Amino acid sequence: MIENSQYENVPKEKVSEFVLRAIGMLMEGQVSETIILSSHKINSILQEKLGKSLKVDRIGRALARIARKNELKKMSTRVPKYILKKSQFNKLSVPE
Repeated sequence: MIENSQYENVPKEKVSEFVLRAIGMLMEGQVSETIILSSHKINSILQEKLGKSLKVDRIGRALARIARKNELKKMSTRVPKYILKKSQFNKLSVPE
């Protein structure tokens, strides 16, 4: 477990940009037309490929804002998950 002092202090706007970059990285290797997005999946991409240590709850809030703004469908699970189609990816935008 990472201590609080080891998490990076990143502004809210930057977290949303990192989330979009991680979604792009997920889309690169995706074969199917649909991808399921979750904060835990995005967190692992950020840690492995970008070397960023952000709190999962901050990633989740940024993902929720992006999903709300872009009207992504929310799945009914305990951990919020969103459905993204490949055709929607290029239209994704970061909320202000």
